[in-house]
Amino acid sequence: MLSPSVAVSQERPLKFRIFPNQKMTKMIKKGVLGLAIIAASPHALAQYANVEGTYSSPGGLFLQVIVLDSQKGDIAATTTVVQGACSGTVAGLGKVVGRKMTFTPFAKEENGEACTITVEFDKPFKHGKIKGESCMVYSGAACGWEGGTVTKGK
Repeated sequence: MLSPSVAVSQERPLKFRIFPNQKMTKMIKKGVLGLAIIAASPHALAQYANVEGTYSSPGGLFLQVIVLDSQKGDIAATTTVVQGACSGTVAGLGKVVGRKMTFTPFAKEENGEACTITVEFDKPFKHGKIKGESCMVYSGAACGWEGGTVTKGK
């Protein structure tokens, strides 16, 4: 005989879902997406910061880059070529897009064409190939930036 204080009940067994419902799936996707964006952001922001520094070559080419806005790729740069008695300098503002940096001089030379300096960098921004378009007025005919390769200093 059972005592009145003890009751026997038949409860249903608990059901566990192995697969999450749609609401849970959406939350998981949003969380994973958010983590991916957060993880990628420092890399994306630092992408243009890596170009900053001093580059040089044994052939007398020099490049100094200062990053003004690491998100947009805005830069200030100076490049100098020294080959014997011939030398020239171009300093200006420009932009980095991908692995390509372009800038134009602050001050335009009289009777000079629109000079543009382009630097194509390798992936880690350790080496760059410099090209000068219409920049002879800044350096003279005996020297220039055409195809010179520079390496980032330590």
